[in-house]
Amino acid sequence: MNCIKCNMPLENVYVCPHCGHVDKVAKKIIYSSNWHYNQGLAKAKVRDLSGAVTSLSQSLKYNKRNTDARNLLGLIYYQMGEIVAALSEWVISVHFQERNNIAADYIQAIQNNPAKLKAANKVIQKYNLALSYMQENNADLAIIELKRVVNMSPTYIRAYQLLGLLYMQRKQYAAARKVLMRAVKVDRNNMTTLRYLKEVNRLHGKPEKNQHGRKEEFMQINDPNPIVIEEGSGQNYADYNTGFLSFINILIGIVIGAAVIWLLIVPSITKTKASEYNQAVVEYSAQISERNKNIDDLQNQITDLKSQLAQYETTASNTVDDAGASEQKLIEAASNYLQQNLQDAGMLIAEIEPAAITNAQEKKIYNIIKEATKSSVTETLYANGKDSFDKKDYVGAIDGMTKVLRMDDSYSYAVFYMGRSYQLLGDTGNAAGYYKRLIQSYPNSDLIDDARKYLNQLGDTSSIDAVDISSSDTSDTTDSSDNSSDSSDNSSDSSDNSSDSGDNSNDSSDNTGDNTGDGLSDNGDGSGE
Repeated sequence: MNCIKCNMPLENVYVCPHCGHVDKVAKKIIYSSNWHYNQGLAKAKVRDLSGAVTSLSQSLKYNKRNTDARNLLGLIYYQMGEIVAALSEWVISVHFQERNNIAADYIQAIQNNPAKLKAANKVIQKYNLALSYMQENNADLAIIELKRVVNMSPTYIRAYQLLGLLYMQRKQYAAARKVLMRAVKVDRNNMTTLRYLKEVNRLHGKPEKNQHGRKEEFMQINDPNPIVIEEGSGQNYADYNTGFLSFINILIGIVIGAAVIWLLIVPSITKTKASEYNQAVVEYSAQISERNKNIDDLQNQITDLKSQLAQYETTASNTVDDAGASEQKLIEAASNYLQQNLQDAGMLIAEIEPAAITNAQEKKIYNIIKEATKSSVTETLYANGKDSFDKKDYVGAIDGMTKVLRMDDSYSYAVFYMGRSYQLLGDTGNAAGYYKRLIQSYPNSDLIDDARKYLNQLGDTSSIDAVDISSSDTSDTTDSSDNSSDSSDNSSDSSDNSSDSGDNSNDSSDNTGDNTGDGLSDNGDGSGE
């Protein structure tokens, strides 16, 4: 509203602060708004919340900037369980009066209590759920939800009213009256609640007369604030023997006390003892379980140790057997070598695993025979391995190519067919290792493209290293063995046959080295063919 003289806004005042003009219309409006506010305040003090809402709403119709009326209306909504409506009124009040407005404190108090907001939201959700159950004609579930609502929000009028209606529909009039009377305690003159109570009284019937033909000994005055007035019973006062009655009362009290002790204290003591016993049983059971677990662990450890011991014994036995077999083959190879049967000697040398030879003298003999027979045996071993590969005997091919590489670790074709055999057997790791060895050690081989192609077929092999096929286990000790042999020859008298064989082995070793060098220089791919 603006001043009719200077057109300045009049905010909740009827005297213009600019020109001092008294606006009679604004004065009447403000007075009317304040009068309705006072009426609403008076009704709220006697818990006539519905009447207070009506008066305060009328006050705000006259003057929407009456923050006192709006704040009180929010408090009444809050008391009736309508938290959303209360917050709405307080927010509007703060909008009109930002400073010195208690509504800001109300809003802050609710915002600082998120549990209250969460509970209010849950109350609204359950009330709406009860309404949906009613629409589905499921009154039982609706009653359950409404009971939860009134337990969570004891001042929610609409929940009491709806619950009373459901009880009236199920003809449970006593329960309906009880629920509606709770609503009356919150809002004494709620017209909807009073109308429901009147309907309950009509359906349930009037109070019956007592045995003397008179009505019940109380009556209710029909006014906005009902007061119960008790009527006299008409009976005369009688004086009884108070001593005897006192003794009876004491005796009854003792009996009741003993019953209370028996029903409340004794079960509690029994329950405590039972709880302690159960706790002790649980603790002992846990200890027994822990000890049984320790025993099982120890038994498992004993079993594992026995298994490891058996495995070690088997491994040691196999190692001894392998060493014995290797030594026997070396003796037979030396015998064939001395008889100039180089083919058989080389075939026996190819079957010996270099790692199985640990004696320095045996290593020297092994290297001498190997170098002497390599040129005559390697091609035969390769042909046998290739024949097994062509027959799809990939295990035999691996065995044959392994013998080739023992005799000549620069034989690139043997490396390639080792990779192919492992690939066809499904051993991706070994296959990739041999392919990578061929690519790294023999870059000029005519099989290099095939090796790359098959390596790509294996997928991601970046974590697999190239296989080490060098025979350093025995070749590294050749020089030392030669030196020891020379020193042994110089210090002791040996037979002519031994010296002759030694000279022959050296000559053959030199020749074999020349042949091997020629083969590697002639074949740029590193193959033996």
